[in-house]
Amino acid sequence: MVPDYADMELRKEALATARLLLDCGAVRFDTGTTFRIGEGVESPLHVDARRVLAWPGPRNRLIDLAVEAIERDVGGDGLDAIAACTEGQGVPFATLIADRLDLPLLFVRRGPSDDPHKSVVESRVERGWRVMLVEQLATDGHRKARLIAPLQQAGANVQELFVLFQYGVFDRIHENLSPLGVRLHALATWWDLLEVAREGAYLPQDALDEIDRFLRNPDRWCPTCRRVEEDDGA
Repeated sequence: MVPDYADMELRKEALATARLLLDCGAVRFDTGTTFRIGEGVESPLHVDARRVLAWPGPRNRLIDLAVEAIERDVGGDGLDAIAACTEGQGVPFATLIADRLDLPLLFVRRGPSDDPHKSVVESRVERGWRVMLVEQLATDGHRKARLIAPLQQAGANVQELFVLFQYGVFDRIHENLSPLGVRLHALATWWDLLEVAREGAYLPQDALDEIDRFLRNPDRWCPTCRRVEEDDGA
């Protein structure tokens, strides 16, 4: 599903994010060692936005884009706190966004801890707080749903999920989030990265063609691979 952007500002925002990720080396393409994403789908593509953190300029620009999107789509006064997964890769981004928005930051675990002194939801949570979960990326959303549920059980009103990047090819993400009443916000998708990669000659043509084949039918794409690595962004 190739996205249709009616708003040119959103389009520029998406392409700027894609360019930042490519320039900082945050994008990996490998058909030999694939990544397992979502619920078992093999992907030749991976984004690790944490590489952007190594460059203060691009890092600040990425957080600028994130805060602008949140303030536009949710409203500066529409949130009471930011949440992040303790085991996830989105913690530094959630921290930076919470600091920019001057909001409390809380943490949610993927499951109960063996340590009785550790709760599934850590930090201060007030009943009725409007909480946005911030993650690095999203694929089909099934892991995100498992993070949102305990936040809601703790009394938080979680209606927003913000990610820097989402695959943009899995309709299942809406099936997983809609029952929880959660809206997804993302700065960019793989379609944006593919467009920028083509224009900037970041990858050879055969790699671009393979990426296009994967994005158009990810569930049926089948590589010859040595090892499947886990992707943390479901």
